[in-house]
Amino acid sequence: MMFEEYKAFKEKVGVDDVAAYLGYKLDRKAGVGKYVEYNIRDGRGRKIDSIVISHPGDKSSQTYFHRNGASGGDAISLIKANINSFGVTGSSEAEMLAAVMSKLTSDDTFITKAEDRYRDMKPQTFDIGRFQMENAAEHFEAVMSFFRARSIDEETVRTFLPFIMRVTDTEAQYKYKDLAFPYTKPGSEKIEGFELRGYNNFRQKAPGTNSSSAAWIADFTKEQPDSAKNVYFFESGYDAMAFYQVNKSRLILETSVFVSTGGTFSSQQIKGITDYYPQARYWDCFDNDIPGILYGVRMESQLSGQFVNIITTDDTIIFQKGADELRLKKEEVTLPKVREKLGLERHIYVWKAPKAFKDWNDVTMNKPMKDLPIKSKYQRNENLREKRRKGTL
Repeated sequence: MMFEEYKAFKEKVGVDDVAAYLGYKLDRKAGVGKYVEYNIRDGRGRKIDSIVISHPGDKSSQTYFHRNGASGGDAISLIKANINSFGVTGSSEAEMLAAVMSKLTSDDTFITKAEDRYRDMKPQTFDIGRFQMENAAEHFEAVMSFFRARSIDEETVRTFLPFIMRVTDTEAQYKYKDLAFPYTKPGSEKIEGFELRGYNNFRQKAPGTNSSSAAWIADFTKEQPDSAKNVYFFESGYDAMAFYQVNKSRLILETSVFVSTGGTFSSQQIKGITDYYPQARYWDCFDNDIPGILYGVRMESQLSGQFVNIITTDDTIIFQKGADELRLKKEEVTLPKVREKLGLERHIYVWKAPKAFKDWNDVTMNKPMKDLPIKSKYQRNENLREKRRKGTL
């Protein structure tokens, strides 16, 4: 998003407005002058965070800092630090930020531009007619060029061929042939969008993709939802396929469903999928980073029917459920720990990538978040298998 758009937003919405939306209250006892103090309290009235805001009379100039010494910033910084508290969805932080800016100003112009191929397009209804669709099996080698770069093998791709395709956006300036993961609603064959992947790490959803109630759903139960035993949730189709590749010896494919939400998810997506597969066990396979961990918490909160407010500071995450409040260092946050401390019922099981890796595709690529002195177990097994194939063992 451009500097001019940030500037226009901050002329309308100050740090104080964002803080108020998040539940912070003006502390008049601290004084009202060149600086003002806003506090947020838990259900018992205990102060859990304080921020000091400059220039209370000039929204565009407002900045803030935390009383506890944590860093601050401007209105945009405060939104980013609490991006999961605004009830918006998006496939990236930039997309979610634009949605929050639009929400707080009731101004759609903040979401008409994105740093992508479709930056000049306004939000619209998905039009499948603009895409030339090709059967992935008929262009297998071309499709494999995408997957080889992600260390996803031919056996895995052949397994998922019914759920992927190659598409060309005929209305785009450049007619790229992209890999597409089609979005559908549970039980429907109607395509309502695409999760697109292309060269040079291109990743985006097609214009108008229904991310509210549709998702990429690779259902291997032969349209028998009651026979689904496990539904696995991911942030991308690549991650889902990589997960299968790494763990296939432990999976029963015929009773499995793999879902990509393309990043963050909506409550309608989760409700639609869990309602359609009521007998299944649901698995949090989201990324190992903070957003991915919080996706699992949000999903558990939704399925438990108990709202959990999430507040993120520089190094701490605060979870509030009614009068209960839990503060954890970012590196300590896990779904099981939050569930136990807040007394949430268990609806979600966790099967994330090994801790050294951000996601399952990074496992197949042997791409840890930090350099490891040894290879992953999966990588060692793959090396052993390759040596046996070549007859060097």
